[in-house]
Amino acid sequence: MDIIPIEVKKKCVDMANSGKTTREVYTEYYSKHHDLSFESFKRQLKRWKKKVYADNKILETGNLGYKFTPYATTVQIGKYGKITQSWIKSKAEDSLYIELIENIKNLPSFEPIPKRDKQAVDRMLEIPFDDMHWGVATFEDYLDTLQDTLEIIESHQYKEINIIIGADLLHTEDFKGHTSNGTYIGEIDIVKAYNDALRFYFAIMEKALECSERVRVIYSLGNHSATLSWTIVQVLKVKFPQAEYDDSIDDLRKVITFGNIFIGFTHGDTIKSNLRDIKDLFVEENTMAYAKAKIKEIHVSHLHLQKETGDINGCVVRRLSTKVPADKWSKKHGFTSAVKRFMLFEYSSDKLLSIHYV
Repeated sequence: MDIIPIEVKKKCVDMANSGKTTREVYTEYYSKHHDLSFESFKRQLKRWKKKVYADNKILETGNLGYKFTPYATTVQIGKYGKITQSWIKSKAEDSLYIELIENIKNLPSFEPIPKRDKQAVDRMLEIPFDDMHWGVATFEDYLDTLQDTLEIIESHQYKEINIIIGADLLHTEDFKGHTSNGTYIGEIDIVKAYNDALRFYFAIMEKALECSERVRVIYSLGNHSATLSWTIVQVLKVKFPQAEYDDSIDDLRKVITFGNIFIGFTHGDTIKSNLRDIKDLFVEENTMAYAKAKIKEIHVSHLHLQKETGDINGCVVRRLSTKVPADKWSKKHGFTSAVKRFMLFEYSSDKLLSIHYV
C-alpha cells in the first residue's frame, strides 16, 4: 500500500471542514491521487479529522524552522490543538551558527579590491644557472630553458635582476679535457661550448636590461671551468657595460640582499659538510646582514640534484638541480635519474613570491 503524504491528508481534511461531503472530497480530489476504495477512504478520513496537524507556528516553537539539528525538542499540544509549552535542547554551537547568520545579514557592502600595478611592486629575480656544463649540453638542449626565462623576465618590470654565472658553466677548462683541478674528464668541442654559452647569455642580458632597473652579474667559482667561466663574465662586461658586475675570484661564498631578503650562494664543491653546516658558515661570515633579514635562503649546487632542508631557525638551504644531460660522471655516481630542470627565484622585498622551473 502506498504511503499517503501528509499534504494529501491535510487537503482532504480542509475540504471536509469547508463543507464538502465525503463523496465530493473523494471524487474531486482524493481519487485522482490514490487508488483507494470509497469505503476505505471514508474510514481513513474520519481518523484524519481527529488529528492535529503541525503548522508553521508549531515548527517555529519547536526550533524546527531553522536548518539545524535540534536535540530533544518537545512541543506539547493541548486538548483543543493549542500549544501549551515546549522544551528545546540544542548544542551550544547551534546558537553560534544562528548568530553568525544574523551577522552575515548585516554585513556592510564591500568595494572591489583594486589590482596592484605590477610596475609599482618591488620585485627581484635571481637567475642561478649552476652546473650548465656547456660542451656536454648544447644550445639546443637549453633552448626551451632560454625561451621560458625570457618570458619570465618579460612578465614584470623588475626592480633588480641578479644573474649568477660560473659554477661549472663550461664542462672543461682546456682543450685537452681537464677540469680546473687537472682531472681528465674527456675532451669536448670547447669552441662551440664557449660560443653557445655566450649566445645564451647575450639573449638573457638584452632582455634583463630591457625589463629591469638594475641588472647585476655575479661570478660564482666552480671546479670544472673556473677560469673560462670567469672570461665569459669579462666578455659580458665589454658587451653590456650598463650592468653591474662582481667578478671577484677570492670569495667562495657570496651574498645578495634585497630589502628584507638574504640569499647566500656557493657552488659547494669545496665544502664537505652537510647543508646545515654550510648555513652556519654564511651566518658567521655575514652576521649583520643575516640578522637583519626577514627571509633567509642559501643556494648550493655541484651535485646535480635537488634537495633542501626544512626551516633551520628561519633559513632554508636549497641544493639546486640542473638540466644538463647525464655524462659519464653522473652515470658513475647514479645521478642519471635526477630531475632535469633549473630553478629561478622571484622575490618581493619581504617574501619569496615564486620558484620558476625552467
